[in-house]
Amino acid sequence: MRKAMNALLLPVLPLVFAFAGLLPSNPAAAQQVIRSEDHQATATTEQEMKQSVEGILAIITQSRSTNSRGYKVVIHNDGSATAEIGGTSLRIEPSRSQQFPPGTIDIKTLRRLLTQIGDVSRIPTGSCAKSVSFGTRTQITYASKTSGDLQCIRQQASDGDHAPLQVSEDLGRFVQTTLGLLKINDRRVGSNQ
Repeated sequence: MRKAMNALLLPVLPLVFAFAGLLPSNPAAAQQVIRSEDHQATATTEQEMKQSVEGILAIITQSRSTNSRGYKVVIHNDGSATAEIGGTSLRIEPSRSQQFPPGTIDIKTLRRLLTQIGDVSRIPTGSCAKSVSFGTRTQITYASKTSGDLQCIRQQASDGDHAPLQVSEDLGRFVQTTLGLLKINDRRVGSNQ
């Protein structure tokens, strides 16, 4: 869509800008200026996105339940983290975030576990008994892959297409312990308060 708009506007814009006195009257020179500015803006945006993504090691997502709001914890390579806590669907409570300083997360252990597993989508998970109202789902995203529910790690099938069970269980325990240590305030405020 954007390319189609650019294709339509590029021949016309230089003339408009030239008549407005914002560009040289030569349409070819004007088009060159626009293309150069567009390329610089795209390169800057891509570089900013790359830098922000490179600083993130993993993202832990916790689903909401009847008495708690869902949240995600973005873990950075320096051990800092940001918890982004979702608002309620009725907009009674707005979304908010909590910041944790560098060194809060044991990055060395987390990186070792994630490296051993590699593709977190291969962690052997399945269904497990949970309360329909109060049960939550915990997932981790690493290297553009997302795991199943880390609360429901199961014995792997014999097909060998899964991450090693022991490392998967260790990661699941690490994630639950880390979330407990962060003490993320995800409780919903009662409607009568």
